[in-house]
Order: sequence, then structure tokens, then C-alpha cells
Amino acid sequence: MAATRMNPVTKLNLKVVTATNSAGHEVIATRSYNVNPELTDDDILALGQKLGDLQDFPVHAIDRQDSADLAE
Repeated sequence: MAATRMNPVTKLNLKVVTATNSAGHEVIATRSYNVNPELTDDDILALGQKLGDLQDFPVHAIDRQDSADLAE
């Protein structure tokens, strides 16, 4: 029997540089947004870029995180 995905959840994680520590490394904060799991990677990237334009801090990365329950 094939596995079935149930209760899918997709998050757009926007990582921004909020500071530089004493060692010179960037301090990264993550802003997470629940988005429609049916969005394509291109849609999520475009949305992340638009949200990044609204941030006070520079964008370090835009990530997609998918999760779901699996059952038979």
C-alpha cells in the first residue's frame, strides 16, 4: 500500500541579518510564514523577495520547509 500525505504544512522561512557579533559573524534571525502548500518554489521565492523588501534588515536566505503526516 502506498503512503498518503495528510495535513501538509508549508512554511516560508525568511532569514535576515540582524547584527554582527564580536567575532565578526552575522547574527541571523528567522521570520516564518505559513503559506499554501500548493505554491510552487518560484511562487514562494517571489513572495519571499517581496517580504524581504519590507524588512529593515538585509535578507540572508529564503527557505521553503514542507512537512506532512504520513499514513497507509
